[in-house]
Amino acid sequence: MTNDMLHVLMPLQLNLALRYYQMLNGDIQVACDVCCRHTLQLSRQLANRALEAQACYSIGNAYMLLGDCVQAIEYYMLHLRIARELSDVVGESRACWSLGNAHRAAGNSEQALSYVLSHRDVCVQVLFLFYYSCSAASITAHACL
Repeated sequence: MTNDMLHVLMPLQLNLALRYYQMLNGDIQVACDVCCRHTLQLSRQLANRALEAQACYSIGNAYMLLGDCVQAIEYYMLHLRIARELSDVVGESRACWSLGNAHRAAGNSEQALSYVLSHRDVCVQVLFLFYYSCSAASITAHACL
């Protein structure tokens, strides 16, 4: 299996595994330990930073479901660092939103607001890039006519 295939399949497997354990067993801790941590280890062995970011995000989600905001914040921060390293603005946006929620749940209102505002700023950047790329494609299409 290629690294690109793993990049697509592993996040799907993580999400399915979390849902499976949640629905059938109600044991998110097992899902986190067995599936998410295994994926995190595998992503590091493959040196696949995007997959590592997804694993950190999934582990953060699992800890939020468990009510452990401190651990969730730790993994969301790892996700944010990797997303920024990879210039992944969608990942950065997701990480900021999740950090805002986790800090709010932990009672850290100022930190929560800071991350929600960062999320907003990243969303504006994504919309600008999307608009710019659509405009450039439209101009290119008209030039070809």
